Amino acid sequence: MHFNSLNYIFIFLPLVVAGWALLRTTAYGNLFIALVSLYFYASAELWYLLPLFATALLDYWIGQKVHDAKDRAWAKRMVVISIVANLALLAVFKYTTWLTTSLSGLLAPLGLTIPIILIVLPPAISFYTFQSMSYTIDIYRKEFHPYRNVVDYISFVTFFPHLVAGPIMRARDLLPQLARSRPLPSAQTVSLALFMILFGLFQKTVFADNAGGLVETVVQMMGPGAKTPLPPGIGLIFAYGFAIQIYCDFAAYSTIARGSAKLLNVELMRNFLTPYFSTNPSEFWRRWHISLSTWLRDYLYVPLGGNRGASWFVMRNLMLTMLLGGLWHGAGILFILWGAWHGLLLILYRLVPIDQWLARFGFAGKALAAFIFFHLVCIGWIFFRATPEQIGPIWSSILATPSIIPDLLQRYEQYMPASGAGYGAWSAFIGGVLRGLVSENWYLIVFGWGLVLFAAPVLVFDYLGRRRNEEFPDLFLRMNTVTRAVLALVFLYGIIFFARRQAGEFIYFAF
Repeated sequence: MHFNSLNYIFIFLPLVVAGWALLRTTAYGNLFIALVSLYFYASAELWYLLPLFATALLDYWIGQKVHDAKDRAWAKRMVVISIVANLALLAVFKYTTWLTTSLSGLLAPLGLTIPIILIVLPPAISFYTFQSMSYTIDIYRKEFHPYRNVVDYISFVTFFPHLVAGPIMRARDLLPQLARSRPLPSAQTVSLALFMILFGLFQKTVFADNAGGLVETVVQMMGPGAKTPLPPGIGLIFAYGFAIQIYCDFAAYSTIARGSAKLLNVELMRNFLTPYFSTNPSEFWRRWHISLSTWLRDYLYVPLGGNRGASWFVMRNLMLTMLLGGLWHGAGILFILWGAWHGLLLILYRLVPIDQWLARFGFAGKALAAFIFFHLVCIGWIFFRATPEQIGPIWSSILATPSIIPDLLQRYEQYMPASGAGYGAWSAFIGGVLRGLVSENWYLIVFGWGLVLFAAPVLVFDYLGRRRNEEFPDLFLRMNTVTRAVLALVFLYGIIFFARRQAGEFIYFAF
């Protein structure tokens, strides 16, 4: 079941909220949340519950044993079992098909064959394994104590708003909220929750899906039947379009998740905070997929040594963390290269603090630093989204972009009317523009304006949030009634008139 489906918005979520409101003061309140969460997850395939239960029940049991252990060494061995079991489960489902396919391709020239093992990837396995694993680690670190009620623990692992695509919640932040009897949310909280859900749907269906449509069109231009190279500049449309798509798609999911949880009087952590205004990679990862970046920091980067030690040691830790972060996202060499790219950016900005140097020039310097780093992020998105066969055409198109400038200048000089020109001159100018649309650069013109149409509002919303160091939906409580009503109408009618009719899944369902 998807957040952007009518079944979720008008049937599932209202019934869950109503059921919880009736049962919240009874012993069955949490059982109800656990059952509806399991239904939400298994509505596509029932067998998805098997690896989920294997992870949850194993870590529930290990958490008890670690807490009760008298011998610290034995407790450590139990935590190692939890980590190995979770990572093994993740590896089997996520990487077996990729590894056997890659190995088969390498051995084929030698005349050797191995069977390719095809395994269906259960949704959210990367999220709930990390979440469950942190539970046992935190207990071992004595930062949290286990909950003995298995229903409470199952409800924590499976809590439907964040189950499929995060945020990755720590047990110490979520489990106590679910285990206690919660009052009904206030009218103000309900209003904020509904605004978040509406804004998230607007982000997903209008911005993410339409930007994704541009990306898919570029992909089709590189398809098997393509007879000509990708036109100059279209590679930029691919990179910019996917940057908008993945941000709006994932941020929309997180916003809808937070809003849905608020209706049950549960607070989920913020997962994004205007990341594309970042001026350096460290700031970017404090603002992008915050739950994953903090997880990697606390459970991987810091145990590796973090910032302690010599510079080369710190750089090694940064690169290992980002390589594993890239591998977490998906099975494939390009995901690893994406992680390596961000690792290199973290190292580069430590050696050459470009943003700090530019910041000395005031607002203009900071804006330029953000502009530069955004384009470095977009380079990474090419690796994240493209296939190995598409990398070459995309880069060729990007590098050829300057070749269109002479043509555009020529058309401007040829058709631009002089000051005070009459109707005929302006008609000739419009005719020249229309002829330009059917030239070899028409894709760039049409796609470029389409991208601006969907990207500009995203930047405006983020800029408004950035001014107060919040996400735009969080500004709701600062708005007056008229502003709230106008925005709600804008989002609602925006969905009705501008939402892409071919609504797609949330991108991070694949992870």
